[in-house]
Amino acid sequence: MTPTSLPARLGPTHQLLDSTIRTNLDRLDITPGQAVLEVGAGPGEITAHLATLVGPDGSVTAVDADTSHLAPTHIIDIYRRDPNRDLLPGTTDSYDHIVARWHGPLRDPVDVVQQMIARLRPGGTLALATITPTPPRIYRAPGAEDADLISDVMHHVRRALVGSDGAGTWTSDIETLLLESGMAGHCVHTGIETWTGGGPGCRLLADIVTHLRPTLTGLTDSDIDRFGTLMADPGVLLASYERQFIHAHKAA
Repeated sequence: MTPTSLPARLGPTHQLLDSTIRTNLDRLDITPGQAVLEVGAGPGEITAHLATLVGPDGSVTAVDADTSHLAPTHIIDIYRRDPNRDLLPGTTDSYDHIVARWHGPLRDPVDVVQQMIARLRPGGTLALATITPTPPRIYRAPGAEDADLISDVMHHVRRALVGSDGAGTWTSDIETLLLESGMAGHCVHTGIETWTGGGPGCRLLADIVTHLRPTLTGLTDSDIDRFGTLMADPGVLLASYERQFIHAHKAA
């Protein structure tokens, strides 16, 4: 396999979740002049889109532990904050909408969610994007051993992204937390795509595995090389990771 890598500006979780966020942003009814907080802004692709939605009279506050790829504008404010150590920017009732992307395990995810809710204005919307623990499904592979290998590698990748407990960023009972924190009308949207070897989804998986290769303990170089070959094989058919977009309104 010829080694490939993710673009330096775009990490694995952004690759997996940004399309889900873009698809669901219209559910938030973001309008010109509003204030939006984005947690886990990464390379800023969603940040730039949010800035077009709020227009010149609105504001977007972009937060990430690594802000090296983000640039402030007259609409966009940049804050370097690690949710594991730092408080989020803003005060009570600061934002009309908050968009947060799962980007790795948090020491206290409940506290982070409650910080976001406190910063929402009454009637404001909180949106959380994440990857669920749904096991990968392999529909077609050259052989049973190859199917097992694909499944095993996908499990390893997910563990590398969300931590050894596989819990992800947001608490598993996020819906109860939202209700108990004064959020109403919550909706959960999930999506799984079918990916074919050689197509963009499988190429993305191969890139992610290469990107995470030093952290994928338990897999041999031979396993990873074979996985890369399989991701280029049009005879492979599998289900993507299940991505979830949760949004709820703060009671007025």
